[in-house]
Amino acid sequence: MSPESGQDLPTARALRARVRLPRLDEPEWLDQGRGSSADVAANLDDMWRLNRWLGGFSALTRHLYPRLAAAAPCSLLDVGTGSAQIPLSIAHWARARQLAVQVIGLDWAARNLAVARRRVASGTQVGLLQADAQHLPLPERAVDFVISSLFLHHLAPEAVVDLLRASYGRARRALIMTDLVRGVLPELAFGLVQPVLGRHPFTWHDGRLSIRRAYTPAELRALAAAAGLPQARVYAHWPWRMTLVADRPAHV
Repeated sequence: MSPESGQDLPTARALRARVRLPRLDEPEWLDQGRGSSADVAANLDDMWRLNRWLGGFSALTRHLYPRLAAAAPCSLLDVGTGSAQIPLSIAHWARARQLAVQVIGLDWAARNLAVARRRVASGTQVGLLQADAQHLPLPERAVDFVISSLFLHHLAPEAVVDLLRASYGRARRALIMTDLVRGVLPELAFGLVQPVLGRHPFTWHDGRLSIRRAYTPAELRALAAAAGLPQARVYAHWPWRMTLVADRPAHV
């Protein structure tokens, strides 16, 4: 008991709860269609730089690459591909190891794909597809792996459940999706690195909003359970990233 207040001292759990951020669900500038094509390209470049140097890409590939190596030849769908930097990096990794991996980058935004097309050369293992992730234009078990990076936080909880269920249905082997973790510390850390790694105004605005729109590992586990994903696991990665992995029972 506190002698001054006569009330119980706050527990560690209560203190953590006080600094948790409530989840916001408002569209980012990029999703609203704001800005010029140059703004889009600069923002997507910033996002890739932040994702690469702050552990987002490795949070995906540490789970994906061993599975690709074991499954090749295989195919992969990247949902919300943006500028297709992730498909291109995966294709480069596969070529360096003489692995046959066909990668498809899917995005609903024509202006995102315009940036991607300037990066994807003819003859590569990367294809691009314009489509709504909420209505995937692929049959059941059409590809071996379905992945995403920094995409889940764009969706409301009900839409996440629908996406997870539909994406898992398209995957023959596994679903692997990585995203930010919502919290006060990630928001503060972004403010420190943003002037160096993400200087565009879109990046400053959308980056902070992305953290506020993101889920926590416990929330993502609950959404995966609601989607009916069997044995889905959520792995935490430093700094403040998480990866959902749901393997098909027949595959490791």
